[in-house]
Amino acid sequence: MITRELLKVVDVSIPAPQYVKLKLDAGKPMENLLPGMFYELRAPSQAGRLFKPISILDVEDGCLSFLIKVVGAGTQAFTQVKAGDGVEALGPLGNGFPGIEGRRVLLVSGGAGYPPLAWLKRESHQAEFCLHLHGCASADEVFPCDLIYTADGSRGSKGLVTDSVESLIIEHKIDLVLSCGPIPMLAKMADICKQVEHYVSMEAYMACGIGVCHGCAIPVDQSYKLVCKDGPVFEANRIRWSEL
Repeated sequence: MITRELLKVVDVSIPAPQYVKLKLDAGKPMENLLPGMFYELRAPSQAGRLFKPISILDVEDGCLSFLIKVVGAGTQAFTQVKAGDGVEALGPLGNGFPGIEGRRVLLVSGGAGYPPLAWLKRESHQAEFCLHLHGCASADEVFPCDLIYTADGSRGSKGLVTDSVESLIIEHKIDLVLSCGPIPMLAKMADICKQVEHYVSMEAYMACGIGVCHGCAIPVDQSYKLVCKDGPVFEANRIRWSEL
């Protein structure tokens, strides 16, 4: 059930430049949440302004964790939050990635698309095989994963996270690919993974998070779907990538 409430900040940290990690006390057991789902969050200093859609990083002991990339005033405000403060939260929202039980899975994240796939990786004991690739601009955006790709070569392999996807699919007999990141990365992934079951979690600007404002419509099948309500997870082959 979607609720709007004030959640108490349990912990706040800066795990990397331009990122802030929040742990919020939901005050109750959090059930039926799936990697890929998100909340609309708003820092105390941003009262009256738009919420920010943030993917869930983890759910544990009645607490929700979020990894937020600081890209403007709305997300910068989360760096000023302290333990004990209240953060406005609307959610849980959206759908989630499909189950990975018994599958041979490749997880591919780029930049701020890391959280939902990191959560899935922690559930990888359910899969027959699971490999997580993460790509970013530099070592400043590196988080725990199996294989790292940086554009400047400052950590892991130099290049794009998509560079080795095709060969890894063949090498590890991957039958399910799940990805999250910027649109150009996802479009490239969709092109590479045409012969494999592939789901993407889409990024989009959104105001309401519940399908009212229609600000996050994307071309899917022969019409349009809302990232907040119909997604954010979609089958990659249903999206008309050339129109994005």
